[in-house]
Amino acid sequence: MNPVDDDLYRIHKFQASRRGLPPRDYLEFQRRLINRSDTDLSQLLLPETEVRYRPVAEVEVVYATHSAMARLPWYVMLEAVAVHTTGDWGEVSPKLWLTNDRAVASAGRICSGHRSLDGRKFWVVSEGSPRRATIMMPEDTWFL
Repeated sequence: MNPVDDDLYRIHKFQASRRGLPPRDYLEFQRRLINRSDTDLSQLLLPETEVRYRPVAEVEVVYATHSAMARLPWYVMLEAVAVHTTGDWGEVSPKLWLTNDRAVASAGRICSGHRSLDGRKFWVVSEGSPRRATIMMPEDTWFL
């Protein structure tokens, strides 16, 4: 597909210009679309290195459910928490993304969605002051 005919890429360029950032290269933009739903465009705009060093929510204590401990390597969980603290909420709906952004200032609940190396979906949920984060699998919704 030609970048001129790609509506999503045009939206991306518009968002980048509003934020004063250069748009991603079209091939990089397309690469980031792999394994994304049509509503999850959260990872398309900001470069990873730009986001990683600006924490928006410090996490002081990290917990994990039994199922998360059994299914996820420790380094995947810690990387997800590190990404979570930068304000990159991962694979969540636009509505939840906005809710998370608002919850940062009030120490409210923040929920980010991640995938392990083998594609397993999992969540990082943090709340409170000091912030406590819990890593959980989708079947652990009883926790919420």
